[in-house]
Amino acid sequence: MNIPPEYAIAITAFWVGVIAAVSLPLGAITSRFWVPEDRTLAALMAFGGGALLAALAIDLVAPAMEEGHFNGIAAGAILGGLIFILLNEAVNDYGGFVRKVSTSVYHLRRREHQHYRKVLSRLEHLDIFREIEDRDYRAVAAYIKIRTYPGNTCIYQQGDPCEGLFILTRGSVSLLDPMQGMQLVRSVQPWEDFARLPFLTGTPQDNVAVTKEESEVWILPREKFLHLLISSPRLVQAIHSWLRSPQTLDFLVNRQHMQAGDARNWLDKAVQDLIYHVTVPPAMEIDHNEPRLVELSANLHRVEFLKDLPAGELEAVAERVLYKQRQKGEAFFHHGEISDRLYLIDSGEVSLLHPGDHTRHRKTLSEGYAFGVLAFLCGSRHSASAVASEDTRYWVLLRRDLPELLNETPVLRSRIGHLLNGEKLRNYLEFNQGMDPDKVQRWISRMKSDMDLKRPLTPVIDLMGPTITHHSAALAIWLGILLDGIPESLVLGTIQAKSSLSLSLIAGLFISNYPESLSSSVGMKHQGLNFGRILLMWSSLVLITGIGAALGALFFAGASPAHFAIIEGVAAGAMLTMIAQTMLPEAYLKGGNVVGLATLLGFLTALFFKELG
Repeated sequence: MNIPPEYAIAITAFWVGVIAAVSLPLGAITSRFWVPEDRTLAALMAFGGGALLAALAIDLVAPAMEEGHFNGIAAGAILGGLIFILLNEAVNDYGGFVRKVSTSVYHLRRREHQHYRKVLSRLEHLDIFREIEDRDYRAVAAYIKIRTYPGNTCIYQQGDPCEGLFILTRGSVSLLDPMQGMQLVRSVQPWEDFARLPFLTGTPQDNVAVTKEESEVWILPREKFLHLLISSPRLVQAIHSWLRSPQTLDFLVNRQHMQAGDARNWLDKAVQDLIYHVTVPPAMEIDHNEPRLVELSANLHRVEFLKDLPAGELEAVAERVLYKQRQKGEAFFHHGEISDRLYLIDSGEVSLLHPGDHTRHRKTLSEGYAFGVLAFLCGSRHSASAVASEDTRYWVLLRRDLPELLNETPVLRSRIGHLLNGEKLRNYLEFNQGMDPDKVQRWISRMKSDMDLKRPLTPVIDLMGPTITHHSAALAIWLGILLDGIPESLVLGTIQAKSSLSLSLIAGLFISNYPESLSSSVGMKHQGLNFGRILLMWSSLVLITGIGAALGALFFAGASPAHFAIIEGVAAGAMLTMIAQTMLPEAYLKGGNVVGLATLLGFLTALFFKELG
């Protein structure tokens, strides 16, 4: 049976596409048994990228240039690059950015830029910023931290240090007064600020802020805000007026319990510091009771990672804890609340109540005992309630202070890293929090990454809701890796339609596909996708790449040289844009300076295969 020549070429292109792409499922299979070091992966990816760059230049672009089709190549390359960029943005917005580290980093940076522009557009509408000079709006926007809180979550408690000025942008927040039996003080609505007087005076929070629903909050750190005073005389005048207002004096006397004379003296001094030193010192110092904590450090219970720390590290911990007290019968937290603090008892007694315990037996803790430890480290919901069974004095360590503390305390950091690798934490998450092992491992990996990169620590609650295992998110990942493979099939099809494919191009594609699949498969597993789905995704791309190459060879076989140059340009532009935008950035993020030499070696290897024929 005679096969028409054009179909024979298409069949050949199909099998060549399959051969070039078969390393994709091979990489996925490898990821189940071996997870190489990042530098090894980076070297492989850069090697493949260099080989592809050489093969594209020699096998695709150079022949068209020799025939005088620069305009067609250039126009097609620009079009192919733009098409890839637009499709890549759409896929990333849909959720496909998680397929690679590089696309994830870019997506997060893009979100940060969008948040920055959003902040900048709203600042002038908030009355506290109306006195800021126009040139300082960008500085304020850069300082603001954006946080999202689940519903029924405590943002801060009475006595917490003032972290900054809070601005609600979405959702609803209730301000509750502990002095009046948690009576509602005010319901904060979107685009209203709260905690303004603690922010202005540098005093502890005088009430409790709790979200009614999922809410987005902007936080402007106080020290960053004070930096603006140097360049903003109008802001200095506004703060001067706020300090001299009756509301500020009333706040210090009735809410912070300062003596009226002491409050007036501080206000006078604050005004002088504002005028002569362009700053406002805090009205009250935070009580840490450091000497007592150092004295108690050798007899701590249930918190081994704080016990017997080196003197310098213990002092660093003592400088960040808050010393507080609770009256008999007051609750520290209730079952189901999200934890953001670790408690350490100085004196008194605390009862832990477990909702599933019907024996009415209470576990009682006393001096030197810590509680809420695992929930604090994980950022999970409390599995018990804690109530002061006697008047109790205690220390609190806020979870938000942990990243900075770990940067200064290598022994403490090592101990927490050891705890992350142990069974105790895994068992707590699996049995007390009901998490499956894959999610537990994913959170542990995220925590280690946060610690290494000195980022805010990811609370496990962020991973306990719906995850990437949903069909829509899995489809987004598949579309993302399909998008990366489309230029490959176009290149194979267009070259096969015109002439036989070179060994250098096939080798470059095969080599580059393997580490890309290996790296992405590891990341997709951490996102919660099971191995069967990962393998199916990559295997389907083998078939699609083959079909795409066959269709390209079939449809482009009769194209004129000028039109063919445009088609080659589209394929080359898309492939080059993919290499530059996703492949080499991924390699550099994982391997750093190993990338340059590996790319060069890949380039030279492609030239060597070209010499072989």
